[in-house]
Amino acid sequence: MGGGSCRHRQRGVAVLTAMLVVTVGTVLAVNLMWQAQLDQRRTAAALAADQGLMYAQGAEAWAADILRQDLVESPSFDALGEIWATEIPPLPVEGGAIAGRIEDLHGRFNLNNLVNVNGTEDELALRQFERLLALLELDPGLAGAVVDWLDADADARFPNGGEDADYGAADPQYRTANVMITSPSELMAVTGFDAESYAVIAPYVTALPIGTRLNVNTAAAPLLASLSDELDMPTAAALVEQRGMAGFTDIETVFGELVPPEVLTRLAVDSEHFLLTGTVVLGTNQLTMRSVLQRDPSGLTRALFRSLGAE
Repeated sequence: MGGGSCRHRQRGVAVLTAMLVVTVGTVLAVNLMWQAQLDQRRTAAALAADQGLMYAQGAEAWAADILRQDLVESPSFDALGEIWATEIPPLPVEGGAIAGRIEDLHGRFNLNNLVNVNGTEDELALRQFERLLALLELDPGLAGAVVDWLDADADARFPNGGEDADYGAADPQYRTANVMITSPSELMAVTGFDAESYAVIAPYVTALPIGTRLNVNTAAAPLLASLSDELDMPTAAALVEQRGMAGFTDIETVFGELVPPEVLTRLAVDSEHFLLTGTVVLGTNQLTMRSVLQRDPSGLTRALFRSLGAE
């Protein structure tokens, strides 16, 4: 009896050992397969990212060609009825599709115009930005905070300004830029702005070199209304309807009695800077690239700034 019981226990131990070995082997095999699948997905995603970036850069070349051709056809005029302003539907490419659109950045308020090249406040631009904020139902005092962010001095404006001492009390601490900004999204770092207020103003602002003029052929009604205290939204909306897709050709005739002479010199009907938004979809992978493009008088177009993903 004792010997049979011993053999029975030995067989039970052998069975348990075998089950344990099988279990461990199964776990190792599943883990190896899982790691192999992850590696495969990582490799596919990396290849798709590289391929998507190449397609996006190809979209830049496509946009540059369109802008060059536009300059040939209308060297001193840009309006919403031209081919560059037409959004291209998704085009098939190997493994997916690519879509893109070009927007005129001279149709937006240039935040860097709030200061002069010497780093001091530009009063005309400040008043326009205050009016734009008010038209969008935001606090006009936020304009002063943006000037403080850009200007070269350390004197905070009252009551809505902010210099290093104010941002030093934040968590985490940071300092004012005191230089030109490269992206309008930097507004969210300025005191008084948050994601909600930025979402309201984002379609109407940009960040370009100091001194750019507003293209009245592509500017939205709130931007036209912000040019003068004499302009209101109904008048601006009527101007947008009047220009249609063809645009204005004579600024002085249309705006001469609506804005002060010093503002009139800051208006234009042509543009130099554009925003290309290109979206590439390859399988389950998507890449969006935003490129700020500058077109010089010779027609040569180059990318000044690129960003990937969300703004």
